[in-house]
Amino acid sequence: MGSVIGSFLNVVIYRMPLGLNISKPKSRCPVCENPIRTRDNLPILGWLLLRGKCRDCQTPISPRYPIVEALVGTFFLLLYLSIVHSGGALLPYRIPNRFSGGYQILEGRTWDLIALGIYYCYLFVVVLASTYIQFDRELIPRRLLLWCLGIGVLAGCFLPELHPLPARVPVQPAPSSTELLLSELQYYGTLHFNFEWGSLLTVCWGLVYGAIVGILFCWPSLFQTADQRSLFPPRTSWLPVLIGVYLGWQQVVMVGFLSALILALAHLICRNRRSFCDRLPASAFLSGVLTLQLLGGGYLTILPSQTGYLTYLLVTGGQLVTIPILTGLSEAAHRKRETANSTQDQIPLDETSTLTS
Repeated sequence: MGSVIGSFLNVVIYRMPLGLNISKPKSRCPVCENPIRTRDNLPILGWLLLRGKCRDCQTPISPRYPIVEALVGTFFLLLYLSIVHSGGALLPYRIPNRFSGGYQILEGRTWDLIALGIYYCYLFVVVLASTYIQFDRELIPRRLLLWCLGIGVLAGCFLPELHPLPARVPVQPAPSSTELLLSELQYYGTLHFNFEWGSLLTVCWGLVYGAIVGILFCWPSLFQTADQRSLFPPRTSWLPVLIGVYLGWQQVVMVGFLSALILALAHLICRNRRSFCDRLPASAFLSGVLTLQLLGGGYLTILPSQTGYLTYLLVTGGQLVTIPILTGLSEAAHRKRETANSTQDQIPLDETSTLTS
């Protein structure tokens, strides 16, 4: 199922930035324009059977298509194992189910986890598509972002189970075994379609903090000129907003901090030589850290019940202050390397023109 969605995601990545219809016409070879046959359009397997070439004109087909299909399929499988199969054991704050595996699924105690998994999968595919669109140096379509934002806000407000981590997390001791049992009998496995002010508060806080993280993460783009290639293409700041709406304010701060940290380390390590990092937009690091957060958020999220409110506020404030510093260092290293590379590329031309004259 994930690979099939990944195959459709390839269509979205290619057509949507160009303003084309994503459903019609059928997929076809861009060279000979012959429609791709159904048996050749199988995710991953079709590319392997064709040996990476068009059946009609033998034009090479980019290996990126099966890579995207494999990435989405693998993520869907891992997300199912980490959320549904485990009984929510890897989710932050939520008390895990007493049972895990196929037993709880047969008993019908995982409808809330299944809905949460679908919710997270949609966020993942939108962020992944945005990353590939920016990698192709295209502008992320506004309708892709607005659809994701609208679905996240509406579903988050009317399905409280989609936000297991509320905006306000009290400092309280671990619940007793009796409280765990009563909570599971009354709550887990069910979906409540109703509006709750607590859900609205969680979504609003996630939206506000997502905007704050987006501005702090992408502030170097405010000082770039039109002819400069930045690590932060336009509309990158939308992605933390989406992450905040879907995951809550606590997790978007952690995602922004870890993304900025890994981005800075990657560019500082490769600051004196060309590398693949030069081509990657900052959204690639956001999508990578988001994947880790979705799969193991219980281990990456810091809660007041673990540290106390004072320590929690200091850590969260430190993360917010550090994000613009790290992204500023990344952008400075990137521009320095771009300037050095452009200077080296111009030396042979200058020498040739001098000898010719």
